[in-house]
Amino acid sequence: QQVNKETEGLDIYNAQLEKQINNQIAEMAKLNLDIDQVSVIERQITPLMIRMIDGLEQFVALDVPFLPQERQNRITELKTMMDRADVAVSEKFRRVLEAYQVETGYGRSIEAYAGLIDLSGQERDVDFLRIGRVALMYITRDGSEAGRWDNESKSWQAVESDFRMHITKGLRMAKKQLAPDLLVIPKKSAL
Repeated sequence: QQVNKETEGLDIYNAQLEKQINNQIAEMAKLNLDIDQVSVIERQITPLMIRMIDGLEQFVALDVPFLPQERQNRITELKTMMDRADVAVSEKFRRVLEAYQVETGYGRSIEAYAGLIDLSGQERDVDFLRIGRVALMYITRDGSEAGRWDNESKSWQAVESDFRMHITKGLRMAKKQLAPDLLVIPKKSAL
């Protein structure tokens, strides 16, 4: 009777092990299929990433010209990375998506930064104010001149002196020196 119990227990145990082995065999077959598909996906993802980088480059070229060097450097780094064999495809894709996230973030933020601008053939030191992708404005350090970028004419347009105070206020808000508030943005023909 004891031997029958042990035999019955071993039969149940063996049946359970057989189910587990069958599940493992099915899992191995699924993994082998997935491994075969990885190379296909890798061959398809690389052209997609190249198209994404080209699209991003085109977008930056057509966009308002804020932080031009930083944005161009990001694209150049992505193109260089695509040629490197020591960077995994997953890392390449992550970096491309990260670049898209940075560009998307520009549309939802306000930023102040210093830079140089050519005004009447003379290079001037100015403070830039970027409000999303809606407005890019500048004011000279001495506050004597101010302007806004007109994306249609691809040129800087001078603005009325009334707007200088609003640009200064926006700069202070962007630098977190002033609480967020409504800003008056100069329209196309403010001069």
